[in-house]
Amino acid sequence: MTSRERVLAVLEHREPDRIPLNMSLTVDIYHRLREHLGLPPEPEKKMGTWTDVSASRDLLDAMQLDVHYTSLQKPANWHPPKTDNGLLYDEWGVGREKVVREDGSYYYEMVKFPLANATLKDIERYPWPDPEDDGRIACYREQVLQIRRETDRAIMFKPANSIWEQSWWVYGMENWLMDMAMKPGIVCAIMDKITDIAVRLMEIGMDEVGDLIDIVRLSGEDLGTQLAPMISPKMFEEMVRPRFERLWNAARRKIKEKNPQAKLMVHSCGNVRPFIPSWIDMGLDVLDPIQPLAQGMEPEGLKRDFGEQLVFHGGIDLQHLLPFGTREEVMAEVRRYIRALGPGGGYIVAPAHNVQSDAPPANLVAIRDAVEAYGNYPVQ
Repeated sequence: MTSRERVLAVLEHREPDRIPLNMSLTVDIYHRLREHLGLPPEPEKKMGTWTDVSASRDLLDAMQLDVHYTSLQKPANWHPPKTDNGLLYDEWGVGREKVVREDGSYYYEMVKFPLANATLKDIERYPWPDPEDDGRIACYREQVLQIRRETDRAIMFKPANSIWEQSWWVYGMENWLMDMAMKPGIVCAIMDKITDIAVRLMEIGMDEVGDLIDIVRLSGEDLGTQLAPMISPKMFEEMVRPRFERLWNAARRKIKEKNPQAKLMVHSCGNVRPFIPSWIDMGLDVLDPIQPLAQGMEPEGLKRDFGEQLVFHGGIDLQHLLPFGTREEVMAEVRRYIRALGPGGGYIVAPAHNVQSDAPPANLVAIRDAVEAYGNYPVQ
């Protein structure tokens, strides 16, 4: 099978020739993996806010990855403000500070929250991002057409911002969690504004390339800690679900209009098991990232309880296994996930988040080799 045929089969809960493989990398491990694989350096590689990069095709080929990731472009009519505090600002007004680790790698920590202590008037007057900015789709369809012409990979497309996460990014997490109870009017007003933008971006993005993509990836909506959900199911149903449904319904309308075989994915870390029935009811097809050390996210139980309704993406631990495990341990864990989630289709092997700088490149190659060794159907 081609990579795209393989992924499409899994998305339809059919068994392909082998388990599909996907992987998202941050900038430091990306460059070290290229060196490990003997690929030429890419010193000018662009990265996202989370220091993530979009893998070039030679690395996709070398790692036998089955998915090509793409997202809308940056706005043309907005530029980062010039500041004297060294912070990096995004179009939402969130300020990030560069934090350098001991190994020389780095990430950006959110430290400036523009709507902290906001009033309803502040929310209404705030200069929100413009979803209609023409830079977001300038020449973008041709780029996605080129991916479709030149590769046989499935295309995963992220067209819109998150709702839950983007809300506390502009507000500050501690105050956000308190004010879910203390100031629900403020919280809901912020989520409404952010949902408006997300819905419009979804419509614009899907109108532009919806006929060319295979998975519509909703932006990260981390609702779980390692032990439990961040909020109660009741609070989710009353305050968050109505905003999610607006965006998810818009996505499903555009999928039906542009490419009915495409599927809807959400990324949500931690123990999110209590929310899964609601998400299925809302039309979710693919759950990512299956954080393996979070309570309630054991693959055997997820497959047993939700395997007929959901496809699973992720699961390979990067908190302990990938940074500290041996090649043999990595391969054994990949085999475990293939056996637990793979039968009948419905599983794409992937690390449980963007791979960080502490992972040895050899352990990422071990994931590839385990899929090659153990991922053929029928699963043994």
